[in-house]
Amino acid sequence: MSEQRGIATDKLANVIQVIQLGRKTGILQVERGEGTKLETGSITFMQGQITHASSGTRSSQAALVWLNTWNACRFTFTPTEPERLTGPLSALPHTPKGAPSQEKFPPLSAPPSPVRPSQQLNNSQGTPSPAMRIPYRTCPIDEAQRRLAQAGLSRTHRHLFLLVDGHRSLPELVRLIGRKPEEVQKLLYDLEYIGVLHS
Repeated sequence: MSEQRGIATDKLANVIQVIQLGRKTGILQVERGEGTKLETGSITFMQGQITHASSGTRSSQAALVWLNTWNACRFTFTPTEPERLTGPLSALPHTPKGAPSQEKFPPLSAPPSPVRPSQQLNNSQGTPSPAMRIPYRTCPIDEAQRRLAQAGLSRTHRHLFLLVDGHRSLPELVRLIGRKPEEVQKLLYDLEYIGVLHS
């Protein structure tokens, strides 16, 4: 992973699900441990669908199953241009006789996240950087408060949710809430995971 050690999460499966719900395209790189106990892995997504996974000697479905068991770890997600990729794998390449077979990844069942017209981009504009993305709420405040309470999220999560108004960008939210960008990004992931906003 890069010099900046990535964003910390206590459950990698939550991060994977957020990327799938957001129908994002890019590469998720993960690591846990230090020194000789360092483990790494990567998962490639195409519009929320997993097209490849690897971790150590594991690849394909075995790697995905393994990475889904990770709890505390660090991750970075690098968005890629959808038009530069060939699309989700309909079938993995033919393997020679005797070689272990590879499987296509079944997508997790998740409803697509709504996208506001202002966030839709034409191909000439490319993919916005995380700093340019503007989070917005996807449910009423009273319903969101109920979901926040059910999920046991912190007061800081509630504060951030109330600051999200569909106009404030990530840097503005960072300034208003007084936390590091990585911490705010993690809080946004948590809120997106329970379905109260989209970023």
